[in-house]
Amino acid sequence: MRKKYYTVNNWLVDLPSGSLISLVTGERKRLGEYQLKLLDVLLENAGKILTREELTTLVWERRVIGNNSLPNAIHALRSALEDDGKQQRIIKTIPKKGYLLEQAWCRFVEKESEEIDLPETEIDGFVLPTLSPTAEHSAAEEAETAPDTAMVAEPAPTDLPVPVEGSLVEPVRPRFQHPLITLAILLVTILIGAVAGWQYAGSQGPKIVASEQEVAVYSNIRIYELSESNRLEMSKEDFYSKIKDTLYAINQQIKTQSVTMTVYYQSVDQTLNYTFALKSRCDNKQLAMAIYHWRIDPTQLNNLILRETRRKISEMETCS
Repeated sequence: MRKKYYTVNNWLVDLPSGSLISLVTGERKRLGEYQLKLLDVLLENAGKILTREELTTLVWERRVIGNNSLPNAIHALRSALEDDGKQQRIIKTIPKKGYLLEQAWCRFVEKESEEIDLPETEIDGFVLPTLSPTAEHSAAEEAETAPDTAMVAEPAPTDLPVPVEGSLVEPVRPRFQHPLITLAILLVTILIGAVAGWQYAGSQGPKIVASEQEVAVYSNIRIYELSESNRLEMSKEDFYSKIKDTLYAINQQIKTQSVTMTVYYQSVDQTLNYTFALKSRCDNKQLAMAIYHWRIDPTQLNNLILRETRRKISEMETCS
């Protein structure tokens, strides 16, 4: 049985787990049920304009939904794929028509499904690299949301504009019957494509840099702002002043438990991409969130960050 795998901007779409997996860093981002279904529909129709009515019917299957359900799902996909509503490089809004997924950022590979025991760093033949310390902010999980607030997995930038449809990558058809030889051929093909795409993206797209903020303010917390190298830094008064008391309370708690925390944040339009990684001597936990309209209610923002951080702390293994 042949299985088809899609990648968008160097993110592998793993439908069984409901996740996007980076072919560069190994980062995993979970998507909601309808966000994943929307991405699947867009991929099946890459390069084709789909109207709002068509997408609503195909994704929500005539369920009654709010007017913002589709735009919110599109926004979440753009954030997960390192796109945004201004540039719209990957998912484009076609005024008065609908939405279009650009073919140049997609590709697919077909392979034979075989029962092979793979290491944890491989998924059906795709090699996933181990996260580096600067990319700890990778794990994406769903969390409870409050009004005007939603969470999805967030960024670890990389681009892979490889054309599809009309110039699709030909399926790899193994000539050898031995499963390990077939798997090795497929892996080499994927790795060559990933490296070529990464090099192309590095020369074409904006680079994301991490700048450490508030150095030595907290004993057990390090804070980094993620921003494009050619973009002005976000105003500290616009973000840090809103959550500094919450960070102080979190620092006091994790200090007593010998836990360290690394925070990464990025402001994109009205969305705050906020990710943190917790580390102790015997366990690690991470959570990535996209918080919409975060400037409106500072109290709600602080409650959300404090609640989700404490929830992840409580899930950590206790060192013996």
